[in-house]
Amino acid sequence: MSFKPIFAILIAGLFFGCASKEEEKLMSDFALQKHHFQQIQQTQQVTIVQNNRVSALISALYLYQKNDILTSKRYEKFIIGIYSDDDIVPGVMLNGKDAINITKLESNDPRLKGIPLKTRWNRYYIASFLYDYNNRLVLKVSLGDLGQRELIFLKVANLDNMQE
Repeated sequence: MSFKPIFAILIAGLFFGCASKEEEKLMSDFALQKHHFQQIQQTQQVTIVQNNRVSALISALYLYQKNDILTSKRYEKFIIGIYSDDDIVPGVMLNGKDAINITKLESNDPRLKGIPLKTRWNRYYIASFLYDYNNRLVLKVSLGDLGQRELIFLKVANLDNMQE
């Protein structure tokens, strides 16, 4: 009796077993990263330039909560990151309506975990608005004397990208 076929079967089984474990790990990593990639899709960034110098950087992440029935049809929420030399609390409006709440987040706040483009130099705020039925959301962020900028988010794209 020859050991070659048995040896070949054992080697093939070893490779298939390893490939299966590697494939499971890759799929698991992808599932964990999928949420992060979706957040990047929901993030907008703008700069305020004065005298050929960037005086502020504003980033906003739309917290689309499709699976949260209680809040998804009551509130629109954004995490806003501000980088500037001045410690200015931003003024924010969504489609022309003021925020019902804006709260500064501490750097260790769990809501900032996994936020794309997070830096230790930014100040972060969470802004809440009453639910807006428009598919196009215009978030206007004002930084006093530094000026204001608009960031545009589309809900239709969110529905397509945020399934599951």
